[in-house]
Amino acid sequence: MRVVIAGSGRVGREVAQALSALGDDVSLLDESEEAFELLGRTFDGTVHVGVTYDVDALRAAGIEEADVFLALTPSDNANLMAVQLAERVFGVPRAIARLDDPAREAAYRALAVDFVPTAKLVSRVLVERVHEPEFAYHLEFPDGDVQVVEIVLGAGAAGHTVADLEVEGALRVAAMQRNGTVLIPGSSDSLEPGDLVVAAVRRGVASRVSRYLAVEGGSQA
Repeated sequence: MRVVIAGSGRVGREVAQALSALGDDVSLLDESEEAFELLGRTFDGTVHVGVTYDVDALRAAGIEEADVFLALTPSDNANLMAVQLAERVFGVPRAIARLDDPAREAAYRALAVDFVPTAKLVSRVLVERVHEPEFAYHLEFPDGDVQVVEIVLGAGAAGHTVADLEVEGALRVAAMQRNGTVLIPGSSDSLEPGDLVVAAVRRGVASRVSRYLAVEGGSQA
């Protein structure tokens, strides 16, 4: 997979190193050449110096061939501009932004920007650790291909049940949130567009349930 990452701060470097280790072809773009010094020798991608929302800099980083673009700078505004360029100018199939300020979440949603709400995720992890220390939020098991993820249901979920969404041995629903109420559903309970589902899934199952999801791929880390 060809991945271009804007931002070589702590988050950008961590993601770049992880994706590179998985065998992805990774390019990292940052305004500061010094930002690349902490990447380490294990990173075998390419690095590029330039403004992360500059058309020429993005082109030099290989965005025209990218399958995925990640905007991971500390600036929400820069991330928003970079993602919009990736999608609207270069036609990147998937573009995801880091979002630090929860107050900007509504604006990101209004612009249909796919994002990871970092502050909200961290706060949820901490609250879960305080009240439910036995469980971790968004688990990824180190020895296997099972993850615990959130899934937002789309229009295709209407008229279906939890049993329709589940895939034997590959997807199991654990909980569901609807209109602010969280429940542990039964297999015959109905699904509705907009439901937020927490499920244990195996990698690769998204294509088998994509018709039910608000966004193909469906999970938010």
